[in-house]
Amino acid sequence: MILDAKNISKSFRNGSRELPVLKNLDLEIDKGEIVTIMGPSGSGKSTLLNILGTLDTADSGTIIVRGQNVDSLDDESLSKLRNNHIGFVFQFHHLLPEFTAIENVLIPARILGNLSSAEKHAHELFEYVELTDRMNHYPSQLSGGERLRVAVLRALINRPSLILADEPTGNLDKRNAEKLLVLFNNICHDFQQTMVLTTHDEHVATLGNMQFVLESGKLILQ
Repeated sequence: MILDAKNISKSFRNGSRELPVLKNLDLEIDKGEIVTIMGPSGSGKSTLLNILGTLDTADSGTIIVRGQNVDSLDDESLSKLRNNHIGFVFQFHHLLPEFTAIENVLIPARILGNLSSAEKHAHELFEYVELTDRMNHYPSQLSGGERLRVAVLRALINRPSLILADEPTGNLDKRNAEKLLVLFNNICHDFQQTMVLTTHDEHVATLGNMQFVLESGKLILQ
């Protein structure tokens, strides 16, 4: 099992009011699965993804990634687990403008200290998504669809156990959104990659071999 989340609860405060977002939520994900989580804006999808990715903490419950309970890890160990085993793709690509496409992709490998061994893999990934001729371009020189593909490669560079994608098609036109879904499907098939993807789009949700709706703080299997 890649990820096991049990009894995850999370609330936010608005003045004196407590607003529950996630309520004793459970999720188990095995290798090679594509999990989609659908729900409207404000339903807690991003909050859940941040908790699964160890970027945020739940009020209660446990998160186990590759057999490790994240609550038992100190900050350094947690950062190492995150960089080794979890890749992130956000709605906004968050590429660093002063770095070229390939430099952006290699940032997680540089942090991990395996830059030299990752460079060959980076070139293979750019070839895989047919962006070899754009490797040395800066984000401002790339189209929106190209920038998001580069962000996907950055998530893949350390060969993570799990990719978390938060509304990745939200800022794309229909054509580029469809191309991204094909890419995700190919990646999961060709690399046996495990992925969790949030969306408000019913069509995007069909990508998952496990499809959930986040409703009233619970995941409902479709």
